[in-house]
Amino acid sequence: MQIAPLIGFLLLLSVHGFNAQVSEAATPASKAPIRLRISYSAPIGVMAPLWMAAESGAFKRENLDVEMVLVEGRAAIAALIAKEVDAVQISMPAIVPAAIAGGDITMIAGLLTKMIFSLHAQKDIKTAEQLRGKVFGSDRVGTPSDYGGRMALSLLGLKPEADFASVLRIGGTNFLWPSLLAGQIAAAPLTPPQSFTADALGFTRLVNTYHLPYQNIGIVVRKSEVEAKAEGWLRLLRAMREGIKRWHDDPKLARDVLAKYTKEKDPDKLQKTYEFFSKQAGFSDDLQITDQGTQQILNFLGATVLPTAKGTSPKQFYDTRILEKLGG
Repeated sequence: MQIAPLIGFLLLLSVHGFNAQVSEAATPASKAPIRLRISYSAPIGVMAPLWMAAESGAFKRENLDVEMVLVEGRAAIAALIAKEVDAVQISMPAIVPAAIAGGDITMIAGLLTKMIFSLHAQKDIKTAEQLRGKVFGSDRVGTPSDYGGRMALSLLGLKPEADFASVLRIGGTNFLWPSLLAGQIAAAPLTPPQSFTADALGFTRLVNTYHLPYQNIGIVVRKSEVEAKAEGWLRLLRAMREGIKRWHDDPKLARDVLAKYTKEKDPDKLQKTYEFFSKQAGFSDDLQITDQGTQQILNFLGATVLPTAKGTSPKQFYDTRILEKLGG
């Protein structure tokens, strides 16, 4: 019997088996499935990264069983703290008040670093001065829509509590737009695609906030679970990054996803929304969180409705440990 060929065969078999084990271990789908319940706060274009990760198959490839639930912005952080959801896709203003109050929350990834609010008024209102004494539409204090509205008004030299007869805190843009359309309010902050619908129907766009630094939507989890659930968050961020890349690379799928979740059927508005979140305010596949955008939020809130935000560091509101594990 020839020993050398036998040894060579055994070595080949051993190496093949080792490589198979490495390949299997390196494939997320071969790992145990992880179930996550993730909320998004409105059926609007800015929420697309979560939808794209689902509809592109990125969650399945990471062996994640993700249940996406719609929880309005004013209730989303409370749902997270109460452990009704595992994570929330929401922007930084929503977490600042709760985090300052000691809430067990932190942002682990950023998905967008641009403001997307524009202030729209009834058709007969053409100037900021004509808004004085009218009814302004907004969301609960401390929510992203409230922040966006306040910032937009500040650019016009107005304050919601001082310059209006009343402020109706109706909800986010998907609630504000029907109220504006029905004539119940004089003006409100809107985001795409509702802002494009308002433009098309002749409502007055008084100002944009697009140039302002801002930490828009990100993935927010319970701070106490960042390390405890690190594997799940790592898979989630890989899937989110893949979903954002697919958004930029596959415009047809992106428009189909927008149509499915926002219920918008107009091809022109879908195209405008896609272009807005690709060029004007492009989703960020590096998932980085902006200190400048967070500081802008803290400065404004500290000077207006949340004095305790003064002097706090942006780093108090996010945790980069999972991003560091994710790498480039």
